[in-house]
Amino acid sequence: MPWEIEEPEGYVLTPRDKDLHHSVFGLVAIIPRRLAGKIEDILISTTVERRISMKSVQLQQKRSLINGKIIIGIDPAKTKHQAAIIDTHGVQLGKSFSFDVSLDGYTRTLWQKLTQILPTCSCETTVFAIETSCNLWLTLAFYLHHEGYHVLLVSPLTTYHSRPMVNHDFSRTDPKDALLVASNARQGFFDLYEDFPPLGNAMHRLTITYCKLRKELAQNRARLRASLEQLFPELLEIVEPDTQTALYLLKRYLFPRDFLDIDLASEANAILTISRKQFGLQTLLQLQKAARHSVGVLKSQEEAIAERLSVNCWLALIESLSAQMQTAFTALADYAARLPEYTIVRSLKGISDLTAALFLGELRDIHRFAHYKQLEKKAGLNLRLNQSGQYLGARHISHIGSKRLSWLLYTMTEETARWVPEIRAKYLRRQLHRRNHRKSIVASIPQLLKLIMVLVKEHREYQIHPDSVIQMQALEKQYCSLKAQRKTTKQAA
Repeated sequence: MPWEIEEPEGYVLTPRDKDLHHSVFGLVAIIPRRLAGKIEDILISTTVERRISMKSVQLQQKRSLINGKIIIGIDPAKTKHQAAIIDTHGVQLGKSFSFDVSLDGYTRTLWQKLTQILPTCSCETTVFAIETSCNLWLTLAFYLHHEGYHVLLVSPLTTYHSRPMVNHDFSRTDPKDALLVASNARQGFFDLYEDFPPLGNAMHRLTITYCKLRKELAQNRARLRASLEQLFPELLEIVEPDTQTALYLLKRYLFPRDFLDIDLASEANAILTISRKQFGLQTLLQLQKAARHSVGVLKSQEEAIAERLSVNCWLALIESLSAQMQTAFTALADYAARLPEYTIVRSLKGISDLTAALFLGELRDIHRFAHYKQLEKKAGLNLRLNQSGQYLGARHISHIGSKRLSWLLYTMTEETARWVPEIRAKYLRRQLHRRNHRKSIVASIPQLLKLIMVLVKEHREYQIHPDSVIQMQALEKQYCSLKAQRKTTKQAA
C-alpha cells in the first residue's frame, strides 16, 4: 500500500502504533485526498522524530565511550601519517607531528613523539581516531588495535564538511585535517574499528576480487564490441560477442573477407559442439551472406595486422579474466558453504549460489546487523530526509554506501521479485501505483532484507506462506488488468 509505515532504524513499532496507523489510513477511502495527505505527513513526521531520537541516543553512547579520554587524531597518507592530540576538553595539546609509514615509524617514532607531549599514554586514558582515506589507514588501525587501543574511524566526508567550520577557511592541510579528525571523534562522529573473523575477511577479499574482475571483463567485452562495430558490424546481429561461439570464430576470422573463405563443414561441427547445438551450419551461412554486403571499414595490410593484434589482446584478456573469476568464485563458494546463513539465503528462490556467496562475503558477518535498516544504510539505499518545522520535503535515496552491496541487493531483489510472494506483492503494489520497473525493484529491497533478517534470526529456511500467495495472486490480477487497459488505450491512441 502507498501508506505502509516503515520501522526506523533501531526502533520497533509497537502493536498500538501499527493499529493506530492502519486505523487512520483505513479512512483514506472515504476522506478527501488532500486531508489524507496531511494525515500521512503527520505520521511520517512522527516517525522522523522517533528516528532522530534513536540516533541521538546512539550519538550519546559514542560520546560516553570516549568521555574523559585523550584523543589522538591521525590523517593517513602514503609515506607519512600526520597526528594531532586534543585533551578531554577538546583543546589541542602541543604541536601536530608526523611519523613514517614503516615498522620503525609505528613502533618507535610515534611513541617517542607522544611521550614528549603526553606524560602517560595508556589504553585506559587514550584513544586513536583515524580518517578512513582509501586503504591508507588499514595498517595503522590494525597495529593500534592489536596493541590494545580503541580505534575510532572517521569518514573523509565528515572531515571534508567540517573544514570550513574552522575560521570559515576552506584550506586543506595535513595538520588541520588531523585536528579535525580528533575533534569530530570527540563529538561522536565515528565508527568503532571491528576485528572480523578470518573466514569473514577471506570471503570479503574474494568478493572484492570477483567484482573487480567482473568489471574488467565488462570493459574488455566493450572494447571487443567496439572493434567489431567498425570491422564487421553485421556479426553482432547474428552472434552475441559474449558467447563462446563468437570467441571461437573471432580467433580464426575477423574481417568479412575471412568469413567468405570459411570451411563450412568443419567449423559447423565445431560451433555445434561449443554452443550445445544453439549455433551451426545455418549460422555460418548467415555470416557469409552478411559478409558479402558488409558495411565494415576496409583496412590496408598494415591496419589489418594492427586490428588483428588488438582483437587478439581483447580475446586473451576475456578468456583469462573469465578463468580467474571462476577460480575466485569456487574458493568463495567453498568458504560460504561453511556458514549456516548460506543455506538460509539460498532457500529464497531466485538467489543463486554466486549472489548468496557474494552477499555474505560483502557483509563479512551478518549477525553484527541488528536491524534490516542497518543493511539498507550500508548499501546507501536509506532515505535522506528533508524536514524543518511543519515542512516535510521529498525524500531521496542517499547513495552513500557500498556500491557492491547496492548492486548485489538490486540483482537479488530483481530475481526474487519473480518468485517470492512477499517481495512480488511489494513490487506489484509499486507497479500499480506508478509503473517503473527499476524504482519498484529498489523499493522492494527492504522487503527482501526484512525477510533475510527474520530467517537468519530464527535459524530457518524460507517456506512459502499460503496467505502471501493469495495476496500476490490478487495483486497479479489487478496488474494484468491494468496492463491490458493501458495496452488498449495505447492502441486506440
